[in-house]
Amino acid sequence: MTGEKVTLKRIAPVFLTAVLALTACSSGEGEAAPEEASQANAEPEETTLPAEELSGLLVHHKGARGAFLTFHDVEDGTQRSLIDLTDLAMAETASMGIDVFWNKFAFSSDFKFAAYEHDGGLRFGELNTETYSYDWTGTVKPEESATFSSGSVEYLSPQFSPDDNQLWFEEQLEHSEEDSRILSVDVTDPEGEPEHRGDAPSGIGTIHRVDSRVMSGQGNWRGPDNVYTITEDNQLEVLERVKDEETGLDYFVGDTTGVVPWNFVKGAPGQFFGPINFDRSTFTELHSLSVSEDGTVSDDGIDLEATGNSISRMWPDKEHNRLILLAGNSYFAYTPGSDDEPLALFDDLTYEERPEGAYQPEILGVYPAHKD
Repeated sequence: MTGEKVTLKRIAPVFLTAVLALTACSSGEGEAAPEEASQANAEPEETTLPAEELSGLLVHHKGARGAFLTFHDVEDGTQRSLIDLTDLAMAETASMGIDVFWNKFAFSSDFKFAAYEHDGGLRFGELNTETYSYDWTGTVKPEESATFSSGSVEYLSPQFSPDDNQLWFEEQLEHSEEDSRILSVDVTDPEGEPEHRGDAPSGIGTIHRVDSRVMSGQGNWRGPDNVYTITEDNQLEVLERVKDEETGLDYFVGDTTGVVPWNFVKGAPGQFFGPINFDRSTFTELHSLSVSEDGTVSDDGIDLEATGNSISRMWPDKEHNRLILLAGNSYFAYTPGSDDEPLALFDDLTYEERPEGAYQPEILGVYPAHKD
């Protein structure tokens, strides 16, 4: 099954070709010259968006009319681009609108491809560089929707491989006590036969879903007991959750990946900040700590005392080795370990084109420009 929505921009070149052909026939012109034929048969050059338009402070917007992403300059908060997600999550936006959840999405590192959990399967989409939107191009769905003993079969927890060539996901059996299978498809053939990559505990999450909760400050969702990730050599790794009663830290850890925070924030390698609460409360002390790959905590101390301006949110800007802080209604840049006060950046995010009908924006962190 493929997406049913076809844009005018896709139809136009075909229509124009037909018109030119009819014009040539009616005017009595002969066959095209070899040079013209060569140009007509040439493959169109692939267009891409400038990397800086898909980097910066990322904000997710949802509402009755759709779902959108906006990217903003970290230095001044101005909008760099607006990306429409509505076609990819079309059924939700058509019926309920507000239930287009960020953590159901997965994106390739360059944002060229996207996937969205929907109705037991995954909608697959590709970024249209002309319309700045994702076109729904296919559906990754189980061949059987239900079994007698285990109930429904669903595809969940999508994520892209580090090389962006594959989409991985969990095949979950509703009532089965057995492990789930982790499958993958090639991004060039998302409706092809899935490949079995390994097994993982049922109901497993993804690092993307964990990060979305930490970066957007989403409530007190209990979360999964395990998450899976894909190593640089395209191998499956399952991370286990650890709750340290002594330090109050909550995180996932794996032999290759190391520590993935659940209630604190990761900065430079081995450096973390927190723990933090998720009730949108403020704090006046920014704690820094070191956590080894096996989860051992050390060097816990106060890195910044914000006595005159309480901090409500923070996002690592790893490209510049700093933190972006939201204090009051203003944004600041802070270099950990520095004796300097946080540097004021801007007061509000600004928009050249605000997402129509959307509300409840969620800031999802700072994304560096993609480098091939």
